[in-house]
Amino acid sequence: MTETLLETPTATDTADTAEATEAAEAFAGGFGAAVTEAYSDALAEVYDDIYPSTPDLEDIGTYLLTLTEPGASVLELGVGTGRVAIPLADQGFEVHGVETSERMLARLAQKDPQGRITPVHGDLTTLDLGRTFDVVLAPFNVLCCAMAVDEQIAMMHALARNVAADGHVVVETFDPSDYHVQKRNELTTYPLGDRGTMIESVGVLPASQNMMLQNTLFLDGGVPRSATTVMRYLWPSELDLLAAIARLELVGRYSGWREQPFDGGDSRKMCVSVFRPLA
Repeated sequence: MTETLLETPTATDTADTAEATEAAEAFAGGFGAAVTEAYSDALAEVYDDIYPSTPDLEDIGTYLLTLTEPGASVLELGVGTGRVAIPLADQGFEVHGVETSERMLARLAQKDPQGRITPVHGDLTTLDLGRTFDVVLAPFNVLCCAMAVDEQIAMMHALARNVAADGHVVVETFDPSDYHVQKRNELTTYPLGDRGTMIESVGVLPASQNMMLQNTLFLDGGVPRSATTVMRYLWPSELDLLAAIARLELVGRYSGWREQPFDGGDSRKMCVSVFRPLA
């Protein structure tokens, strides 16, 4: 029997890893980021109608208090209009929110006139705020907004780079089982209050795990407007691999913010994964 020896990484290996990370971040800041920003800009004025605030958003803060202390610092990636960040601020957290879309941040400013949330306009993949946070939070499938593996690797590095050594990274994705076997585009209609309607078409490319989203807005009796983006869904085991590349280890996985066991059977298909930095 032949033995395989695990070699200790050398300085050259470390340099190669650093170069690979730098290359991934350079790629991530390009076309994919521009598509995501344009899509977010297009939906900013109706985002809160599509995804209204709900009482269970407070469950996020309640769960975070099992990981950290009251008043702890939280960095949210993809803060949008503050759907998650505002309830966190209401619960006493010190919240910084990063967003690629200036129009989303403008809506956040309108909803947070006291300035309790510190907004950051920046790239989610190259983010480095020069400080660390008790919790780095990537909720509501923000990691899936990256359209390619390189972008997702870079985003995981950004999560790890901005979390305290004794802090936690919390990532919400979804169980992609149903989407992965989808054969035809699926249409969903969202009422937008008294302003109109949005129709969303979702097509899936299983080989690359990409979802193609086409949104058409019918607002105020005007000409229909379209917004298009590409997402990439992740299997939980794949997320763990990306986390390991960024030197994060899994410490918990749930199907909701009340720590429901994750078994893939929850109708909401939520997957809340909790990581901590490796020493």
